[in-house]
Amino acid sequence: MNSLSLIIPVHNGEKFIERSLKEYFDFFTKRFQKLEIVVVCNACTDNTFNKSLNFSSKFPLKVLNVPERGKGNALIAGFGQAQNEIIGFLDADNSFDLNEISKMISYLENADVVIVSKFKKNDFKHQTSLTRRFFSLGASLVSKMFFGINASDTQGGAKFMKRTVWNKIDKKFICKGFEFDIELLFNLKKVNAKIKEYFILPKTTDFSTVKLRILPGIIFRLLKLRFLR
Repeated sequence: MNSLSLIIPVHNGEKFIERSLKEYFDFFTKRFQKLEIVVVCNACTDNTFNKSLNFSSKFPLKVLNVPERGKGNALIAGFGQAQNEIIGFLDADNSFDLNEISKMISYLENADVVIVSKFKKNDFKHQTSLTRRFFSLGASLVSKMFFGINASDTQGGAKFMKRTVWNKIDKKFICKGFEFDIELLFNLKKVNAKIKEYFILPKTTDFSTVKLRILPGIIFRLLKLRFLR
Protein backbone atom coordinates (compact mmCIF):
# COMPACT_ATOMS: atom_id res chain seq x y z
CA MET A 1 0.00 0.00 0.00
CA ASN A 2 1.69 3.13 -1.27
CA SER A 3 -0.97 5.81 -0.86
CA LEU A 4 -2.14 7.62 2.26
CA SER A 5 -5.05 9.94 3.03
CA LEU A 6 -4.26 11.79 6.23
CA ILE A 7 -7.05 13.66 8.02
CA ILE A 8 -6.13 16.48 10.43
CA PRO A 9 -9.07 17.65 12.58
CA VAL A 10 -8.33 20.97 14.27
CA HIS A 11 -10.14 23.36 16.60
CA ASN A 12 -8.52 26.77 17.14
CA GLY A 13 -5.00 25.67 16.27
CA GLU A 14 -3.66 28.85 14.66
CA LYS A 15 -0.52 28.78 16.83
CA PHE A 16 0.76 25.51 15.45
CA ILE A 17 -1.21 24.37 12.38
CA GLU A 18 1.29 25.59 9.75
CA ARG A 19 4.25 24.07 11.58
CA SER A 20 2.45 20.74 12.00
CA LEU A 21 1.35 20.61 8.36
CA LYS A 22 4.87 21.27 7.10
CA GLU A 23 6.23 18.53 9.35
CA TYR A 24 3.55 16.10 8.13
CA PHE A 25 4.23 16.91 4.46
CA ASP A 26 8.00 16.70 4.79
CA PHE A 27 7.76 13.35 6.54
CA PHE A 28 5.00 11.48 4.66
CA THR A 29 5.89 12.58 1.11
CA LYS A 30 9.15 10.65 1.55
CA ARG A 31 7.30 7.48 2.54
CA PHE A 32 4.28 7.32 0.24
CA GLN A 33 4.10 7.58 -3.52
CA LYS A 34 0.73 9.28 -3.24
CA LEU A 35 -0.29 11.51 -0.34
CA GLU A 36 -3.32 13.66 0.33
CA ILE A 37 -3.82 15.68 3.49
CA VAL A 38 -7.25 16.95 4.47
CA VAL A 39 -7.39 19.64 7.14
CA VAL A 40 -10.80 19.92 8.80
CA CYS A 41 -11.26 23.20 10.66
CA ASN A 42 -13.86 22.35 13.26
CA ALA A 43 -15.87 25.29 14.68
CA CYS A 44 -12.74 27.45 14.66
CA THR A 45 -13.08 30.99 15.98
CA ASP A 46 -9.47 31.98 15.38
CA ASN A 47 -7.36 32.20 12.21
CA THR A 48 -6.82 28.45 11.70
CA PHE A 49 -8.90 28.26 8.52
CA ASN A 50 -7.11 31.15 6.78
CA LYS A 51 -3.68 29.87 7.82
CA SER A 52 -4.55 26.44 6.43
CA LEU A 53 -5.75 27.98 3.17
CA ASN A 54 -2.53 29.96 2.94
CA PHE A 55 -0.54 26.76 3.42
CA SER A 56 -2.58 25.08 0.67
CA SER A 57 -1.28 27.66 -1.83
CA LYS A 58 2.21 26.18 -1.34
CA PHE A 59 1.42 22.47 -0.88
CA PRO A 60 -1.32 20.15 -2.21
CA LEU A 61 -3.87 20.28 0.55
CA LYS A 62 -7.64 20.11 1.02
CA VAL A 63 -9.12 22.45 3.61
CA LEU A 64 -12.64 21.93 4.91
CA ASN A 65 -14.64 24.17 7.22
CA VAL A 66 -17.05 22.28 9.48
CA PRO A 67 -19.01 24.69 11.70
CA GLU A 68 -20.64 21.97 13.84
CA ARG A 69 -18.41 21.42 16.88
CA GLY A 70 -17.23 17.88 17.52
CA LYS A 71 -14.28 15.65 16.68
CA GLY A 72 -16.66 13.15 15.11
CA ASN A 73 -18.17 15.78 12.83
CA ALA A 74 -14.69 16.75 11.67
CA LEU A 75 -13.50 13.20 11.04
CA ILE A 76 -16.67 12.13 9.23
CA ALA A 77 -16.24 15.07 6.85
CA GLY A 78 -12.55 14.33 6.39
CA PHE A 79 -12.98 10.60 5.79
CA GLY A 80 -15.61 11.46 3.20
CA GLN A 81 -12.86 13.13 1.14
CA ALA A 82 -10.32 10.30 1.47
CA GLN A 83 -9.36 8.55 -1.77
CA ASN A 84 -6.25 6.50 -0.99
CA GLU A 85 -5.49 2.92 0.11
CA ILE A 86 -4.71 3.86 3.71
CA ILE A 87 -6.85 6.39 5.54
CA GLY A 88 -6.34 7.72 9.02
CA PHE A 89 -5.96 10.74 11.22
CA LEU A 90 -3.45 12.49 13.45
CA ASP A 91 -3.87 15.26 16.01
CA ALA A 92 -3.25 18.76 14.70
CA ASP A 93 -0.47 19.53 17.19
CA ASN A 94 1.80 16.70 15.98
CA SER A 95 2.00 15.12 19.41
CA PHE A 96 3.64 11.82 18.37
CA ASP A 97 7.08 10.88 17.05
CA LEU A 98 6.45 10.49 13.31
CA ASN A 99 9.06 7.73 12.97
CA GLU A 100 6.98 5.73 15.43
CA ILE A 101 3.81 6.61 13.51
CA SER A 102 5.46 5.22 10.36
CA LYS A 103 6.24 1.95 12.18
CA MET A 104 2.67 1.91 13.46
CA ILE A 105 1.24 2.24 9.93
CA SER A 106 3.41 -0.69 8.78
CA TYR A 107 1.30 -2.91 11.07
CA LEU A 108 -1.39 -2.71 8.39
CA GLU A 109 0.55 -5.37 6.52
CA ASN A 110 -0.95 -7.88 8.97
CA ALA A 111 -4.00 -6.03 10.31
CA ASP A 112 -6.98 -4.04 9.05
CA VAL A 113 -6.73 -1.24 11.61
CA VAL A 114 -3.96 0.07 13.86
CA ILE A 115 -4.58 2.50 16.72
CA VAL A 116 -2.16 4.32 18.96
CA SER A 117 -2.07 3.67 22.69
CA LYS A 118 -0.59 6.27 25.02
CA PHE A 119 -0.50 3.71 27.83
CA LYS A 120 1.79 0.73 28.14
CA LYS A 121 0.19 -2.26 29.83
CA ASN A 122 -2.61 -0.02 31.14
CA ASP A 123 -0.12 2.31 32.86
CA PHE A 124 -2.04 5.61 32.85
CA LYS A 125 0.75 7.74 34.29
CA HIS A 126 1.88 8.68 30.77
CA GLN A 127 -0.99 11.11 30.28
CA THR A 128 0.07 14.60 31.33
CA SER A 129 -3.42 16.06 31.84
CA LEU A 130 -5.58 14.75 34.68
CA THR A 131 -8.71 15.53 32.64
CA ARG A 132 -7.45 13.61 29.61
CA ARG A 133 -6.35 10.75 31.86
CA PHE A 134 -9.87 10.61 33.30
CA PHE A 135 -11.46 10.59 29.83
CA SER A 136 -9.08 7.93 28.51
CA LEU A 137 -9.59 5.60 31.46
CA GLY A 138 -13.36 6.09 31.43
CA ALA A 139 -13.58 5.53 27.69
CA SER A 140 -11.58 2.31 27.89
CA LEU A 141 -13.81 0.95 30.66
CA VAL A 142 -17.04 1.90 28.86
CA SER A 143 -15.74 0.47 25.60
CA LYS A 144 -14.94 -2.87 27.18
CA MET A 145 -18.08 -3.17 29.35
CA PHE A 146 -20.73 -2.01 26.87
CA PHE A 147 -19.24 -2.48 23.41
CA GLY A 148 -16.82 -5.39 23.79
CA ILE A 149 -13.83 -3.35 22.62
CA ASN A 150 -10.66 -4.66 24.22
CA ALA A 151 -8.34 -1.67 23.83
CA SER A 152 -6.23 0.04 26.47
CA ASP A 153 -6.70 3.45 24.82
CA THR A 154 -9.65 4.16 22.55
CA GLN A 155 -9.02 7.91 22.51
CA GLY A 156 -5.49 8.17 21.13
CA GLY A 157 -5.10 10.76 18.39
CA ALA A 158 -3.70 8.44 15.73
CA LYS A 159 -5.71 5.75 13.94
CA PHE A 160 -5.13 4.22 10.50
CA MET A 161 -7.03 1.64 8.51
CA LYS A 162 -7.25 0.03 5.12
CA ARG A 163 -9.75 1.77 2.89
CA THR A 164 -11.34 -1.60 2.14
CA VAL A 165 -12.44 -2.02 5.76
CA TRP A 166 -13.68 1.59 5.99
CA ASN A 167 -15.90 0.86 3.00
CA LYS A 168 -17.55 -2.03 4.88
CA ILE A 169 -18.69 -0.26 8.05
CA ASP A 170 -21.92 1.50 8.95
CA LYS A 171 -21.36 5.25 8.48
CA LYS A 172 -24.59 6.49 10.05
CA PHE A 173 -22.70 7.67 13.13
CA ILE A 174 -24.50 8.64 16.32
CA CYS A 175 -21.41 9.89 18.15
CA LYS A 176 -20.17 13.24 16.87
CA GLY A 177 -17.82 14.31 19.69
CA PHE A 178 -14.75 12.78 21.32
CA GLU A 179 -16.69 9.54 21.77
CA PHE A 180 -16.62 9.08 17.97
CA ASP A 181 -13.52 6.89 18.38
CA ILE A 182 -15.54 4.37 20.39
CA GLU A 183 -18.28 4.12 17.77
CA LEU A 184 -15.69 3.83 15.01
CA LEU A 185 -13.99 0.91 16.76
CA PHE A 186 -17.39 -0.62 17.54
CA ASN A 187 -18.39 -0.48 13.86
CA LEU A 188 -15.03 -1.92 12.82
CA LYS A 189 -15.45 -4.74 15.33
CA LYS A 190 -18.88 -5.55 13.86
CA VAL A 191 -17.30 -6.27 10.46
CA ASN A 192 -14.63 -8.44 12.12
CA ALA A 193 -11.79 -6.06 11.37
CA LYS A 194 -8.45 -7.12 12.79
CA ILE A 195 -7.42 -4.27 15.12
CA LYS A 196 -3.93 -3.81 16.55
CA GLU A 197 -2.64 -1.36 19.16
CA TYR A 198 0.76 0.34 18.99
CA PHE A 199 2.27 2.11 21.99
CA ILE A 200 3.77 5.57 21.49
CA LEU A 201 4.57 7.88 24.38
CA PRO A 202 3.22 11.32 23.37
CA LYS A 203 5.26 14.48 23.40
CA THR A 204 4.53 16.93 26.21
CA THR A 205 1.92 19.43 25.04
CA ASP A 206 -0.24 22.03 26.73
CA PHE A 207 -2.83 22.01 23.95
CA SER A 208 -6.12 20.27 24.67
CA THR A 209 -9.76 20.78 23.72
CA VAL A 210 -11.02 18.21 26.22
CA LYS A 211 -13.21 19.84 28.88
CA LEU A 212 -15.27 18.26 31.63
CA ARG A 213 -18.36 20.21 30.56
CA ILE A 214 -18.70 18.03 27.46
CA LEU A 215 -19.12 14.87 29.57
CA PRO A 216 -22.98 14.86 29.76
CA GLY A 217 -23.27 14.99 25.97
CA ILE A 218 -20.75 12.17 25.58
CA ILE A 219 -22.64 9.98 28.06
CA PHE A 220 -25.97 10.67 26.33
CA ARG A 221 -24.66 9.73 22.88
CA LEU A 222 -22.93 6.59 24.14
CA LEU A 223 -26.13 5.45 25.83
CA LYS A 224 -27.99 6.10 22.59
CA LEU A 225 -25.42 4.07 20.70
CA ARG A 226 -25.58 1.23 23.23
CA PHE A 227 -29.36 0.83 23.08
CA LEU A 228 -29.99 1.64 19.41
CA ARG A 229 -27.16 -0.43 17.92
